[in-house]
Amino acid sequence: MSAKDGPSPLVDNIAELMQAFLDALPDPVFIKDENLNLIYGNAALDRFIRKATGITDYLGHPDRDLYPREQWEGFEREDRKVLAKGISLSEEKIGPEMTALTKKLPVRLPSGKIGIAGINFDITAYKKTEARARETEAASRAKSQFLASMSHEIRTPLNGILGMAQSLMSDPDLTPAQHDKVEILLDSGRTLLSLVDDVLDLSKIEAGKLHIDAVDGDLRHTVKRVTRLFEPRAREKGIELVVSMDDPINGALRFDPVRVRQCLSNLISNAIKFTDAGRVRVCVATEPEGDQWRVTLHVHDSGIGISAEALAGLFSDFTQADSSTTRQFGGTGLGLSITRRLARMMGGDVVAKSEPGKGSTFSLTFLADPAASRIHEQGSSETPGIAAASLTGLRVLLADDNRVNREVVKLFLTPYDVQITETENGQQVLEALARETFDVLLLDVHMPVMDGMEALAIMRSGDTPYRDIPVIALTADAMSGDRERFLSKGANGYVTKPIDQGDLLSAIARVNGRSDAGDVAADPLQELLHGLQGAETHDPSPDDALDVLRQDWLKSVHSQLRDLIYALDANREITAPDVHRIAHDCQGQGPFFGFQLFGSVASDLCFILRTRSGPMNEEMRTLTGRYVRALLYLLEQGISGTGGPSGSALRMKLAA
Repeated sequence: MSAKDGPSPLVDNIAELMQAFLDALPDPVFIKDENLNLIYGNAALDRFIRKATGITDYLGHPDRDLYPREQWEGFEREDRKVLAKGISLSEEKIGPEMTALTKKLPVRLPSGKIGIAGINFDITAYKKTEARARETEAASRAKSQFLASMSHEIRTPLNGILGMAQSLMSDPDLTPAQHDKVEILLDSGRTLLSLVDDVLDLSKIEAGKLHIDAVDGDLRHTVKRVTRLFEPRAREKGIELVVSMDDPINGALRFDPVRVRQCLSNLISNAIKFTDAGRVRVCVATEPEGDQWRVTLHVHDSGIGISAEALAGLFSDFTQADSSTTRQFGGTGLGLSITRRLARMMGGDVVAKSEPGKGSTFSLTFLADPAASRIHEQGSSETPGIAAASLTGLRVLLADDNRVNREVVKLFLTPYDVQITETENGQQVLEALARETFDVLLLDVHMPVMDGMEALAIMRSGDTPYRDIPVIALTADAMSGDRERFLSKGANGYVTKPIDQGDLLSAIARVNGRSDAGDVAADPLQELLHGLQGAETHDPSPDDALDVLRQDWLKSVHSQLRDLIYALDANREITAPDVHRIAHDCQGQGPFFGFQLFGSVASDLCFILRTRSGPMNEEMRTLTGRYVRALLYLLEQGISGTGGPSGSALRMKLAA
């Protein structure tokens, strides 16, 4: 339509249309004049002011006539900033209940003066949700802190109880009656420890901090290891404990052996506990499911059985068949709940079938990937026996402010002709290291005067003869992330309290360097790099197709590692999940192509990064960089065929 046709009906009605549009908005819209008096408000503003203040005649009035002083002063201050500087976006409390995100901008009024137009976006519901989320997060933090503290406080005295009991059990002069009493003491202590662990595991699962760590392993060995632990208890009750396996893949799978053992232990323990005669039978079955395997572990018993009503709530937290069960058999009622949650985290579930008086069948299922390489069945071995040869004559510096803890460690190590020097805080550790040379430091984390982590930081940062001493952290901290935290600070190993003798001896055997005690890495790679001799072995297959695949893999991973190092050196933003994805591929594919140590280093890097998300801080970037350089160096040694690096050569490469 041209101008000569006269005014448009649309133009004539534009004011009415705009008013209708503004009144339809759910959020208050307003205009103020140059003196900050309200001169316009839409229907939403009218409803709000009437409800919040009871005032109906508000046009022509400033905010100070409508709201409490603490509110209108803030409104006016923000208005004057808008008149002086332009558009603003601010969060405001309006009236007794509403929180708004207010956008204001200067506008020219019909009078030619500059006023203000604005809109209040109601974010009250969002702020309430945000506040509840903060409260929930604070409560969760408080619970985690309480559980960590509880764990530490309970584990410390338990360390003394279990340590002394283990030592007494090996005393050949005990009478049979005394031996039985010590065995009861040891079993009671371990039961108490399992209860603490149940509560901690439940907390970790609820917080999303418990993760599945799948590795190549032998399922048959895992099952046999668990059932072997329960054989003495079954014999005591006169129950037959049998295992049958229908396993076409000979046990070679990629799964989390720790969590599978935990789940199966819960089921077998319950089966024996509630069975007074007959047998407990463990059946293992595997079947393909896509490119994975579905594993089913059935635990059948001939025990007291469970009613249909009790079965319905059996997998709930703190639930047992009835209240008398706890009184008669003990337990927290958390075992089955945790088992089901873990099974579901592994892609499976736990189901139960039972009938009172006719026994029960619990079936645990989980998904597992095929193992990346052939797994040879592992036989049982006694860790203390393996460690004994490598411990003889070791000079050990022991740091713990708790005398009982020191006595326990001494009892564990004295039979192996170990020389032990005791200290009670980090300051004494530094003084002892300055005076003498030691092969390994057993370092408690929490100590007075100077704690273990502070002492470790000083040791690793200085140019001193003891900078590279292997360090094993001894701690009652068992919450998620503790191990990674200690390793990232420079510890080479980690043993939780109550200290198990086998765990301690194995940790010392792994980190001590008898052939070259002074040439030990000052970071978590030491466990893998120390004592490394000869080439990074690989055994290329004569099969042409596989060799081509191997060459393609070498080129790809070499490029990825070089790009990763460039990104780290250039300080480009890179996240922990980015690195974890690459390390995870290296962990699985390296051993398949014959790069065993390469896969082990990648596995440790995966473990450190697995609970982290988002950009990495400087400390983590440095630690990650050292791991990635180690991976690249191992790969290049294998490609060039020049022979593998010695332990010292590889450490020189990492330090460059």
